[in-house]
Formats: sequence, C-alpha cells, structure tokens
Amino acid sequence: MYTTIPHAYIGAVVGLGAHHGLFIHGEWHIQAPFILVAHLIGFLYLALMIATGWQIISGYLLALFSSIAIYRLFFHRLKHFPGPFLASTTKIWHVWKARNSTNHFFLKRLQREYGDFVRTGPSEITVFHPDVFLAIYGPLSKCGKAEWYDLLHPNTGLVTTREKELHREQRRRWNRGFTSKALAQFKNMILPPISQVDNCIKADIAAGQVSEVSDLVFWLTFDRMGEFVLGKSFDMLNNQRWHDIILLLQKAMSILGPLSPTPWVVQIAFKLLPRVGVLSDWFTMVGWCESQVRSIQMPNEMSPQAPILAHYLKHESPGANSHEALTGDAISAIVAGSEPTASTIVGLLYELAKNPAQADKIRDEILQQGADIHDSNSLARCCRHLEAAIFEALRLYPAIPSAGNRKTSSNEGITIAGTYIPPDTTVVAPRFVIGRREDCFEDADQFIPERWTTRPEMVRNRAAFAPFGSGSKSCIGRALAMNDLMLVTAYIVYQYQMEFPLGETGDSVVDNWSDNFTSTLGRLRLVFKIREN
Repeated sequence: MYTTIPHAYIGAVVGLGAHHGLFIHGEWHIQAPFILVAHLIGFLYLALMIATGWQIISGYLLALFSSIAIYRLFFHRLKHFPGPFLASTTKIWHVWKARNSTNHFFLKRLQREYGDFVRTGPSEITVFHPDVFLAIYGPLSKCGKAEWYDLLHPNTGLVTTREKELHREQRRRWNRGFTSKALAQFKNMILPPISQVDNCIKADIAAGQVSEVSDLVFWLTFDRMGEFVLGKSFDMLNNQRWHDIILLLQKAMSILGPLSPTPWVVQIAFKLLPRVGVLSDWFTMVGWCESQVRSIQMPNEMSPQAPILAHYLKHESPGANSHEALTGDAISAIVAGSEPTASTIVGLLYELAKNPAQADKIRDEILQQGADIHDSNSLARCCRHLEAAIFEALRLYPAIPSAGNRKTSSNEGITIAGTYIPPDTTVVAPRFVIGRREDCFEDADQFIPERWTTRPEMVRNRAAFAPFGSGSKSCIGRALAMNDLMLVTAYIVYQYQMEFPLGETGDSVVDNWSDNFTSTLGRLRLVFKIREN
C-alpha cells in the first residue's frame, strides 16, 4: 500500500545533503549573506505556497543542525583536542564569551583549564606554546591567513590580503614607502607632535590639572600617521580634541572585538543590516579613507621630499582590483600605524609611573651616555635600558593580543611542539597569553626591563617574544614604530616625573583593556612634574 512520505523527512534529507554535500567542504563566510537570504526566501515560499511547508522547514533545520553538531563532536578531525564542549559545535559561543571585547583575558582562562592546545572552535585550535610563532609565521611556514582577513571584502590591502602572490606584490609597493630615504624623512616628522604634547603637559602643570595621557598619546599617533600616510595631520593635538573621523574609526573598530571569532557574522552585518549605529560609523570611515586617497596627487618630480606612503599605494597599484586594494591599504596603514603604537606608549608610561625608579634609570642613562633625545639613532646606540623598557611594554601589552590567525594548508598540517595540527585548521597564537608564560619569562607579569639587558636568565624562552612577527611576514612598520616609541618615551621621561592622581592607581589601564583586534588599553591619567636638571 502506498504511503505518503512525511514532508519533514523530505526536508531532513535535503538538510543532510546540504551539510555533507556542500557546507562541509571549503569556506562559506563570504557567501554567508547570500546563503541567509536564499534560505529566507525559500522558507517564505514554502510557508506561503505549501500547506505542509513548515514541516519541510522544520525537518530541514533539525537535520542540518543535528548533522553539523554530531559531525563536529564525534567525527571532526579535531575531535581529540581538549576544549569547551560548546566551542566544538559553534563559534557563536565564543562571540558570547568575548562580547565585552576581552578575548585575550578569556583565552588566558582557557589555557589554565585545558593546556597549551585548545579547541576553541569547530575548526580552530588555539596554541599557547611559544613554538607556534615560528611554525605559523616563520619563513618555512605554509600556513596562510585565516578567514578573518576577509573582513574588508571586497576591499583588500596588505594586511588583509590572503592570496600569497597578491600579498607579495602589495608588500613590494609598501616597501617603496619604507626605503631609507623615506624613513629618514618621516622619522623626524614625529618631533613636532611631540613638542605639541609637551606644550599640553606644561599647560596642565600650569593649571594644576591632571593630564589625560591616553588622549594625548592617541592624538599624537593619529596625527603622525595622517602625515605619513596621507600627507596631512588630523590636527587633534593642535585643536585639543578628537577628529570626527577618528572617533568614527574607533567606534567602527569596536565591531572587531566581539565579532572577530565569527567572520561570517561580520559579512552578514556588513552586507545585509541597515547602515545605522556602529555600522554607519564603519561605512562612513571607509568612505572617508577612499576619498582621502583619491585626492592624493603625484609629487613634484623636482621635490627633494620622498612621497608619502599613499603615493606608492595609489600610483603603483595596477590591475582591476587596485581601487579595492587602495581602500584596504589606507585603512590598514592608518589603524595599524596608530592604535598599536599608542597602546604600547600608554602601557609603557603606566608601568614607568608605577615604577619611577625605572624611569629614573632611563633618564640617567640618557644623561650619562650623552644621547640626543631628538634622534632615535642616538638613543638606539646609547640607551639599552630604554630599548629594554620598550621591549617589556611590547611583551606585556602586545599590539595584537589574540588575533593574527593563520590557517594550515588544505593538504598539509603542521607539527608544533610534537603536536600535529591537521590541514584546513585555523591556528590562533595569542601573544598576550604566550608573552606572560612563567616558563618563558621569570616573574612574567612583572615589568622588569633588566631581563633584556643585565638579567638575561629571566628570559627562559626567547621564542615567546615576537611582537612584530618574523621574517618576510614581519610588520613592515617595525623601524618606524621603534623610532616613535623611543623618541616619545625618551622625551617624556627626560623632561618629567610622573605619578598617578591622588586616590588613583592607574590600574584601569589593564582592567579596561579591550581586544578589538588591536589593543585598546584603558584610560591613563597622570600628574606630571618638571624634572630639575
């Protein structure tokens, strides 16, 4: 006797087929908006046109998500790695845990509970062992950038480009902006903003006011990168207020904190949600960057000045995707050159205010060595303790606390510290946690610059310190960043004593530290006193 097959079974068969025949293979985050819209349209049609459509929909969704959960829990290639139960089934759980942009602190707790290799997503392993940096960033690594780097899609750029050949071509253009001639010119361009910060501090001293150091430092670094990238300052130090577009940029960057674990959610938000609130801020910021770079003109051939960075990004970007690459590069250059340096300076000044003897030691070194506080080359040659203090700040307050994910190749895994990680696996290497490992650094949570100079035994494993990456994959702006860190720190320490305002400890710098891909430390407020010669 013929029996009608329940419509829920039909939906279940389609759901199983969708998972095993489609979604289980390859990457789908870029297509997430289309997939969502297609499903909604299909569900709407079934619900309106077929009496039992809701049964088909229910059967489809139940079978699809059950199949996904069962596969990820019991049959996935990463099933033997330890980690939270829910992390094995969905990254949405991770979004919830990182909802306050504190992913770096959350990962620290996971390391304590589960060890050095933790499954933090269906196809993701977070590795807390210091060998991970060489394995995924080193010259022999075959790992590529993970899905997160499609954040700006269709815009690309040096930082976000996932195709290795395209990345090499873009790196070549960026290198033109970091020649010795260009760096010689732009290294000294930090000096006028430092003088402006000095004027602000002196005005606060005269008025008996507390200095809002976080504001001053961020104004300085963004003004500086405006000059370097676009050829014009944001004038925040001069105007003593935040530039509207930088406020929008910081609001827009706040998306990256909670949503970084789920790049497909970011794609849906950018493509489908109304452009209001923080999304409006994001697209306004992107549009501003596009308009600014379009306005860059070719330099005068007779000019003795090296062209600004945007010149190389604009006038040497051949190909159909040059516009997308240009926009991505502009955003990357401004953000990557400003936020990380500012956060490192804030962290360093916080530690020096907590440890005034360290600040005194830097100043004494400058005086004894006769170093020129306006010349980073002189400081680098003469001031080992200054450099060591910067290294400690980079270790304790990494510019990228938990991001920078890489992905093993589709046909070859990697082995880290004797542990094999299969192909097609996202590998997370959190600098915040690794840089504070006690088996790598004695008194790892303490600010002790001497570990880089007179007490080398306190560095138990140098591999755990990789603030700028390594080899050809290292940060292209390392020299410029170290230049700015040295000059700003030397100038402030040489001129001023620092202490926290009455009743404050400054600990909000750490307590309110946000992980929005780049570090955003909590507010630092200091009382400055002019040093006597």
